[in-house]
Amino acid sequence: MPLIFLEKRETRNQKPISRLLRWSLAALALLVIAIAALSTHTARDYEKATALLLATRNPDSRWLQLTAGRVEEKLVSIPGSSGPIRCRLYSPALSGARGLVLAHGVHRLGIDEPRLMDLARAFAGRGIVVMTPELIGLKNYRIDSSSISAIGDAARALHQQLGAPVGVMGLSFAGGLALMSAADPRYQSDISSVIALGAYDDLARVTRFLATNEIELPDGKTGRIPAEQYGALVLVYAHIEDFFSPQDFAGAREAIRLWLWEQYDAARTQENS
Repeated sequence: MPLIFLEKRETRNQKPISRLLRWSLAALALLVIAIAALSTHTARDYEKATALLLATRNPDSRWLQLTAGRVEEKLVSIPGSSGPIRCRLYSPALSGARGLVLAHGVHRLGIDEPRLMDLARAFAGRGIVVMTPELIGLKNYRIDSSSISAIGDAARALHQQLGAPVGVMGLSFAGGLALMSAADPRYQSDISSVIALGAYDDLARVTRFLATNEIELPDGKTGRIPAEQYGALVLVYAHIEDFFSPQDFAGAREAIRLWLWEQYDAARTQENS
């Protein structure tokens, strides 16, 4: 009997322990699965981000092409505040993708600029629907309000297509214009976020720097730093009358245009004519 009693008592003690152990193991298993899932999701995000950055440097990489999804490209026309806007649309094969308006900088090729197209493909290959609107002002080396409206109109069109507000990435001078589009009440509901890549914070301050090679430093002092020539030429080209006499307007504008178009020999010939 004592043995039977002890066996019963031992059995009663073992049942709660076994049950607790099973619950502990189950909870541990769920925790491991959750961590693994989270780690996999995070790792996937890091892989996409890394591949995207590498693609901007080497878009012809065989490995990057293999890791990217299929992308459909097509030229489209969307309604704009000042008339139709020519755009290129990059659509990934994935459904339910998020949207991004990618605004080009000051360049004569606009949405046909190869580096812009490589960047758009890199985003689209990682599951983002990308629209690149042609900004006539920036394409013609002018920084004006027409580009603000065109960026906003593109965001609205992509919002309507996808059913959700979209992000906007502005390159160089388009970064500041993208921020102004997001601040415009007409487009606030269409734009979810703005990335200003290589953009200016204060256009007047940047203009002074480009013209004088002097910049205000964080400590309040003024430093002399050689300004990048391209930006200075863009501003001079847009305001020829402030830098040349009337009889030189046409010749100076043509020489600067050729230089901006990277036709350096022709620009030198025009300058000396």
